[in-house]
Amino acid sequence: MRAGWYERTGPAADVIRTGEMETPKPGAGEALVRLHASGVNPSDYKRRANANVAPEFPRVVPHSDGAGVVAGLGAGVAGLREGDRVWVYNAQWRRAMGTAAEYVCLPARFVKPLPAGASFIEGACFGIPAMTGYHAVHVARPVAGRTVYVPGATGRVGAYAVQFAKWRGARVIASTGGGPDRIEAVRALGADVVLDRRAPDLEARILAETGGRGVDHIVEVNLPANMAFDERILGEGGSIVSFGAASAPSVPVTQTGRRARNMGLHFIFVYLLDDATFSATCAGINERAAAGGLIHRVGGVFALADLAKAHDAAEKATGTGHFVVEI
Repeated sequence: MRAGWYERTGPAADVIRTGEMETPKPGAGEALVRLHASGVNPSDYKRRANANVAPEFPRVVPHSDGAGVVAGLGAGVAGLREGDRVWVYNAQWRRAMGTAAEYVCLPARFVKPLPAGASFIEGACFGIPAMTGYHAVHVARPVAGRTVYVPGATGRVGAYAVQFAKWRGARVIASTGGGPDRIEAVRALGADVVLDRRAPDLEARILAETGGRGVDHIVEVNLPANMAFDERILGEGGSIVSFGAASAPSVPVTQTGRRARNMGLHFIFVYLLDDATFSATCAGINERAAAGGLIHRVGGVFALADLAKAHDAAEKATGTGHFVVEI
């Protein structure tokens, strides 16, 4: 089969190679999927780019997410048939073989039906970004009738969080630092209010939109940088969920006064959800996608032979959407 891989870490152009590998065979409890699209996530290119840490395996076929067709089943697999259109997640989590290849074998619980109206390229976006956005919205309590704030709403996860929160009945306030075009893009996702994240009066605007009470739930992409701001705009009984921490390894929390507000603080990492939460998250994504209302912001599509270029684009063009490798 054709595949892309790296055997040492570093810049994409220096370490990524493409060529032929042996096609895997499904073991007990596994499904073999003929992939048609593979999603590039930040965890994929950050791990590959970290030249200070050697790869976990002698050869790594990267990427956790993808979409394709079931091509074979190992013993004991139920609920899947050869020929089923599917999307997959966690393919390369703690494993050498990810989705940047024509075929992948992985545990059948990581293989989900692809809704009829979704393309393989869209299906390659269903995994870590959509799952993180969905879980971030639902982790605290139901959001119906509440106000959810999503900063960084043009990002991979933020764009899904806006859509899932609105779908679940929340009033969504979103912000972006990308200028008028990105503000319009977030409006198209369904946000009720879209603000310029760089505006000096952002805090006052958010409080004004909530009648001074503050928001109920914040889906935060950079908690270390924004914690102080988030504390000031969070209302009584509110919650903050962190799914990324790009700016610093620790977060200062103001203890004085926070107990009275009953603030909840959640840190999520969807690679390690329990099986029940995995199932509920995937089912929710499929339900929304099957209804035809889920928007996928795709920033670029590359051939497998251009895997290194796909990684470079994903690293450099943040906030523009998903980058997908078509196979």
